[in-house]
Amino acid sequence: MELTQRINFLKEVVIFSGSPDTLLSHIAENLVEIEVPEGDYIFLKGAKGDSIYILIEGQVKIHDGDYVFTIMKKGDVFGEYYLLDQKERSATVTALVPTRLFLLNQDVFYKMTKDDSTIVKGILKALVGRLRNMNDVEEKFASQNQEILKQKEELERQKKELIDLNATKDKFFSIIAHDLRSPISTLISLSEVLKTDLDLLTATQQHEILTSLHDLSKNHLKLLDNLLQWSRIQTGRLKSEPEKFVIDDIIRETIEIYKIYAQEKQISLEFNSSFSTMVFADRNMIKTVLRNLVSNALKYTVPGGKITLGKNDKDNEVDIFVSDNGVGMTPETLEKLFHLDQEYTTRGTANERGTGLGLILCKEFIEKNGGAFCVESEKNIGSTFRFTLPKA
Repeated sequence: MELTQRINFLKEVVIFSGSPDTLLSHIAENLVEIEVPEGDYIFLKGAKGDSIYILIEGQVKIHDGDYVFTIMKKGDVFGEYYLLDQKERSATVTALVPTRLFLLNQDVFYKMTKDDSTIVKGILKALVGRLRNMNDVEEKFASQNQEILKQKEELERQKKELIDLNATKDKFFSIIAHDLRSPISTLISLSEVLKTDLDLLTATQQHEILTSLHDLSKNHLKLLDNLLQWSRIQTGRLKSEPEKFVIDDIIRETIEIYKIYAQEKQISLEFNSSFSTMVFADRNMIKTVLRNLVSNALKYTVPGGKITLGKNDKDNEVDIFVSDNGVGMTPETLEKLFHLDQEYTTRGTANERGTGLGLILCKEFIEKNGGAFCVESEKNIGSTFRFTLPKA
């Protein structure tokens, strides 16, 4: 390339723009033109840097192994830092196509800038521009990374929802296939006995069968009611409709419902309170919670045992508990208690059956009413189920 062509070419290069023709002429005279075949290295990472390179034509990649930092083409400059020091190159540069470059050595650069700092200012200007570009790219990458993290969190949330939905579906099928079917089969068998062998049965036997039919029907109704309400929660069709009411009245009403069954099982069912507490919650949901908890306590308390219902008033809420001295639970059972995808139910002390659905329903009802639900239990010592409700 002729000297005039070199000068005109340098005028289009960022770091030399603004330099006087006399300086550009001096630079042009000291440029070394080199040609690099496709695929060859211009320099390797770790090599000593002492030159600046300007692309006349072609294309190069600046990379570290397979990771490419950037692609450069005609008019681009790289290696400006090495006009100021001689540190090791931080990356490898490889020609992507047959490439021509100008090379300016550090020693020549020092001689040229000894009495004229114009080119130094040009280099500083180019470096500032490159840093700005790098900051823009970094901000873009940061924004993209943030978006990827959000998408990942959303995928994790959807994955958890799918797992919960599958567990819900499996629980429904389990209840329908086993916990609903088995009692119905028993009801049919017992009613068949009454139908065909009524004359052969003693009065005592008839009474026992009728009692079993009554208990099965009652438990079946409770299970169906829980299942219906739970399904309405899952589909978002059951909403909390809070109102003011005295929680003591609901507790005493629940005890009255289960008093006869407690007596039959010889279990003491107690509630002592010297004052009344007004709460703000969905009355029907809280009734369901208390009935489930008392029924559960009766199921796992041995004859002669004791169940205590109570409450502790706090500033803005009331803590209500159902405590028994029954069979209790191990830490492993407690861990599984509110997971639909894990089987944990055990037979009651009178061989009563359970599905594990009642406690899950209780927890969801209490949380829908702005309260918290927790369990304390110890094997062979007993269990205490607690929940809080906002005061009216």
